[in-house]
Amino acid sequence: MSHNPFRADPEIAARLSELGALVGGDIATEIMQLAARRARRPDENLGGVILRDEAAALVDSYGLAGIEELMLLAVPAARQIARPPISEFFVGAVGLERETGNLILGGNVEFPGTHLGFTIHGEGFVLTRAASRGTTIQALAIGEAHPCAHCRQYLSEFAASRDMVLIDPLGHRLTMAELYPWPFDPGYLGETGYVPGSVSPLALGPHALPTAIADRLAAAGRRAHAPYSGCPGAVVLALGDGQMVAGFSIESVAYNPTMGPMQAAMIDLIAHGYEAADIVAAALATRLAGDVDYSRSVTELLGSLAPAATLAIAGWA
Repeated sequence: MSHNPFRADPEIAARLSELGALVGGDIATEIMQLAARRARRPDENLGGVILRDEAAALVDSYGLAGIEELMLLAVPAARQIARPPISEFFVGAVGLERETGNLILGGNVEFPGTHLGFTIHGEGFVLTRAASRGTTIQALAIGEAHPCAHCRQYLSEFAASRDMVLIDPLGHRLTMAELYPWPFDPGYLGETGYVPGSVSPLALGPHALPTAIADRLAAAGRRAHAPYSGCPGAVVLALGDGQMVAGFSIESVAYNPTMGPMQAAMIDLIAHGYEAADIVAAALATRLAGDVDYSRSVTELLGSLAPAATLAIAGWA
């Protein structure tokens, strides 16, 4: 075991243990029921989200000390979102949106039949999902406030992450600045990091895509974060019930870990209650023959997840 230099509050740990035994299962059930109400409604973009008023009602009805106790008790519910068929190691994460007070549930995702580099960590799931919603994360609850180095690097790409607080049922309460005190962050290359809501004037080049998919693809691409390569990527997944989900790339100053557009699209797909089997078609926009071209990686991952789905590839103008 590695050495833990951080102190936990034993009173928090004792209270969470007691609460978990008394009401943890009931809270987890209610959390998942609330999340299920918004399944398969991606146009609302509320998949895997517990609204502020709903969270406040749960805090009141269970006599909790505040939103952070609810977040910690919701971590087991968030594990139900995880998809780790390779490791069978389930990670749940719950993020508090700074702008709305809503909670975002997330989990780790693994993709059998492809390389491990496509893996999505629970912490990355939550922050990427927030990016899809145009929000930032103020606090993040996980099983241990001990994210791996990959996650610390990815989280440091988000401009608002230095003040983000990580909490766990062991009684730790740590900021990202404490967990990663001397980061290699976007400032090293004169960048501000990812700011949700930022858009660029991207447009698609010649294509034969249906208008609805092309518009969704261009809109996603304009929100991509690609300051290091200049090669943004966006993916739209068309689903069997006629709905669509989308994702866009978020580059890391360290290059790896970068969140690819197909991984980001899968986060939104899972958050909205869909599975890979629901994908009937996909469209990718990428910088064709650029320094970063997502054509091969998206073809590989989509082919493993939904081999019958078609893939259309367009370039940026």
